[in-house]
Amino acid sequence: MKIPLPARLLAVPTLLLASAALAQTPAFPAYSGPPVTLTFWSWVPGIDKTVAAFEKVYPKIHIKWSNVGSGSAEYTKLLTALKAGTGAPDVAQVEYDFLPDFINYGGLVNLTKYGMSKYKSLFVPWTWGQVSPQGSAVYAIPQDTGPFALNYRADIFKKYGLAVPKTWAQFAADAAKLKRESGGKIYFSDFFSTYAPWVMGLAWADGGRFWTHSGHTWTQSLNNAAAKRVMSFWGKLVKAGEVATLPDFTSELNSALAKGQVALLVQAAWGPGSLASTLGSVSAGDWRAAPLPQWTAGGHFASGNWGGSSDVVTIQSKHKQAAAIFALWINAAPTAVALNWQNGGLFPADRAGLSLPALHDPHQNPSKFFGGQNIAQIYAQASRGVPVNFVWAPWFLYANNSFNRYAAAAVSGKMGWAASLDAWQNDVLSYAKGQGYQVKGN
Repeated sequence: MKIPLPARLLAVPTLLLASAALAQTPAFPAYSGPPVTLTFWSWVPGIDKTVAAFEKVYPKIHIKWSNVGSGSAEYTKLLTALKAGTGAPDVAQVEYDFLPDFINYGGLVNLTKYGMSKYKSLFVPWTWGQVSPQGSAVYAIPQDTGPFALNYRADIFKKYGLAVPKTWAQFAADAAKLKRESGGKIYFSDFFSTYAPWVMGLAWADGGRFWTHSGHTWTQSLNNAAAKRVMSFWGKLVKAGEVATLPDFTSELNSALAKGQVALLVQAAWGPGSLASTLGSVSAGDWRAAPLPQWTAGGHFASGNWGGSSDVVTIQSKHKQAAAIFALWINAAPTAVALNWQNGGLFPADRAGLSLPALHDPHQNPSKFFGGQNIAQIYAQASRGVPVNFVWAPWFLYANNSFNRYAAAAVSGKMGWAASLDAWQNDVLSYAKGQGYQVKGN
């Protein structure tokens, strides 16, 4: 799935770089080869500034950056080039959930050959699991993340005497109370029925695993217990008319938010910036962020993730060592992490980046939009709470597209909420087998 680009971008601060406050710069690989020019595909705004900073550190490596389109637009061009045997860039941006497609195709370089495995400790653990889904091999360098937290209207909560929910049971109680107290004029939240990774991210937080594999043998469980708990929970709220089902990134949802008709959203780390840029001065200062509710009070804190990308080196690169160094530096060097946030709004996958002062300035948007709250602290906690063992299947694109059909059936009442996951599981399992994958259901 490709999250629309504007929603990825947090309204970025204009602070000076504060690299000194980050952890000490790690010892990055030296480059002693001849001068080279690398091609780089990325849709991140302002990435050219990070590229320029890299070229100052590595003057023998010149980068030719191109934005050939975001998400699926880029992937189509990349796959076409890989199939043709020519035209692929040295380095390309690829979202975590689409990495297995390119790994399975054989289009990416195993970066362990160029020493990248020893930099594992620089990144939030779960992100390394995304780029190293087959054990020791490393097929990308983590770039950014989208851990979950709550974004809520503090003014609405105060008016109706709502407590910020720490558990999902309290979340449901708040939803019922708001409907009752507001006369049904305000939805407590919104269920994103057209985004499978949003639902999957909530199940991920509960330990849900949709795919596992051993070698070339896969097990698929789209209807796992955590996923059914998530769908059943939200299904009850939808049926009761306590939460809306407005698709994200639409004028309908934006209008409802502007009118104060939705009090809370479960949002990824790029969500606050989306709200700030979409709503502008409307409700500015009224929003707050809070950790994701837990199923069990007082237990181990966990969160899920929606979105995030990595940088890969393609097999067509003639300068693989230089390309690997570039992919690492632009996502882990303190200067690069700061620039990526300030110019592109990338919430870091790099551990040190989570402490970046620029993320924690209350005077800059989106923190300013959130009443000066240190929202990055909330999302940093969320990122550290994402379970590590989670992988995507090479046929995720089909699974993502087919989800909408079954979720729509559940929302309309044509199919039970838990049953919709069973139907989704059977559909996708049949497709995967038909594509020649060794896969069984669980």
